[in-house]
Order: sequence, then C-alpha cells, then structure tokens
Amino acid sequence: MIEAFCRTIDRLCLAGAVVAAIAVSWLAVMLIAESVLTAWFSFSQPWATEWSGYLCAVTLFAGSGYALRAGAHIRVELYAAWLPARAVRWVDLGCSIFSLGVAGVMCYGLTMLVWKSYAVKSVSYFSMQTPLAIPQAFLAASVWLLCFALIARILRLLNGVAAEDAAKTLTYAD
Repeated sequence: MIEAFCRTIDRLCLAGAVVAAIAVSWLAVMLIAESVLTAWFSFSQPWATEWSGYLCAVTLFAGSGYALRAGAHIRVELYAAWLPARAVRWVDLGCSIFSLGVAGVMCYGLTMLVWKSYAVKSVSYFSMQTPLAIPQAFLAASVWLLCFALIARILRLLNGVAAEDAAKTLTYAD
C-alpha cells in the first residue's frame, strides 16, 4: 500500500516535470521573441518581464519532485564514502525530514499567499495586471509536489526501499 502511494506521488511528480518542461520551453520562446522584437523592431512585449519571473519560479519547483526521485538534485555525498551504508541511510533520512520541514513551511506560506491574493483580488503592478493568485497557485502547487516527493522518499527510506529510481538516475557519463 505504501509503495502504491509512492508510485502515485511519482506519477504526480512526472506531471510536474512535464509542466516544468513546458514552462522552460515557453520561457525560451518568449525570451527569444523579446530579443528579436527589441533588436529588430524596437518593440518590447509588455508581458515578457512579468511572465518570465513566474515561469522561472514554476520551472524551478515543478520539476523538483521528479528530480528528487531521479537522483538529480545536487547533494554532498562525501559522507557516503566514510560512513557505513546503514548510517548513510539514516543521514539521508534526517536530511529528508529536515527538507520536508523547510518545504512544508514554504507550502504553508505560499498557500496562504495565494488565498490572500485571491481574497483581495491582488493584481501585478506590471501593465498586464495579472491576477497574482494564478501564478502563485502554480508555484504553491509545485512546492506541494516537492513535499509529496519528500514524503515518498522518507517512506521509502524507512522501509529500506531505494529512495532513487536507478533507471532515472543521472551519471557523469550522461
């Protein structure tokens, strides 16, 4: 049952990675268009500055859960060479629990921010006047995905199951 729960979280994190890929693609197209329009036509997209910030934030966090499962996060693994495998697992568990606490605080803060922005109908100060609850909701959902991925990691570590998917783990040769 726990593994089924973790697989469901893995699928949600894969969806988050797809959202991150779409966001980074949209960001690239938007910035290339902005560069061409500015250089050749002396015209700037009024929404480019505003939406580039939103897309960067979503890109950063939406793929984090998938990256965590794939072993793509940057970590200091020097301790793994010096400690026995059992101790490494406990250090990893402790770090994962601490990370869940930090991500949990972010989830709470971002969720409250979305709620307040929605309640007062807050809009951006840029010319597009985007309702702020929309990009904030994407960011909050992205951090929630990271929290779920950390929960799945902790459950796997507690059950002695590999926390990272070896098929997705990146190596230096990749």
